[in-house]
Amino acid sequence: MALALLAGVLAALCWFVRARGRLVDRVARYVRWMRRAMLGFAVPVVVVLAVLGRIDALWVMPAEFERLRAWLPVMEPVDLMIGALAGIMIGLVVAAVRAQRGARPIGKPGALTPRNRAELPLGAAIAVVAGGTEEPFFRLILPLLVTLVTGNALAGFAVATLLFGALHRYQGWRGMVATTLFGGVMASVYLMSGALWLVVLIHALIDLNGLVVWPALSPGWLSEDRR
Repeated sequence: MALALLAGVLAALCWFVRARGRLVDRVARYVRWMRRAMLGFAVPVVVVLAVLGRIDALWVMPAEFERLRAWLPVMEPVDLMIGALAGIMIGLVVAAVRAQRGARPIGKPGALTPRNRAELPLGAAIAVVAGGTEEPFFRLILPLLVTLVTGNALAGFAVATLLFGALHRYQGWRGMVATTLFGGVMASVYLMSGALWLVVLIHALIDLNGLVVWPALSPGWLSEDRR
């Protein structure tokens, strides 16, 4: 059953990657991405957990991860959240300074990067949806199914992290390396805290930096007449 579910989850991931097309209307592009994220990531998470009878894995870390978790220091979610928020705030300051100097993010800007101020709320919506759908998929369901199939939690998180990085190939090799490292950090935070909600929150905040803060502060990036 785990192998069949894993095949289904990987098929959903492939569908998400391939289900693309050119849309002239910018709002439609944002809406389509969020719809695809819900169908490609959120729905498989709910279906898999329902089939396994383990909906509680959304708030209780699966026992299959405990052996791997023992390799890392166990930390309270609140402590990690404080540290993460401090790091994010420092990152925002650095991003603001670099943006004002006309620098670009590490990876190539994607098609969903806001091009005018009217699109900033859409960028914020993408950040929230990305955190809420990608983290349960790549930090819970995919590692869990690979672990059930292989008996190795480290393999589960390694596969999920590499696929997470590959998902961001549109950002170029630098962006892929950065997102792969980010995925590894999120996996570590999840294992140390046991709190899926924490990595969802951190992911959303970091995406808000790239999809809202950076464009908004970059001189000449946003203009009302840019298409």
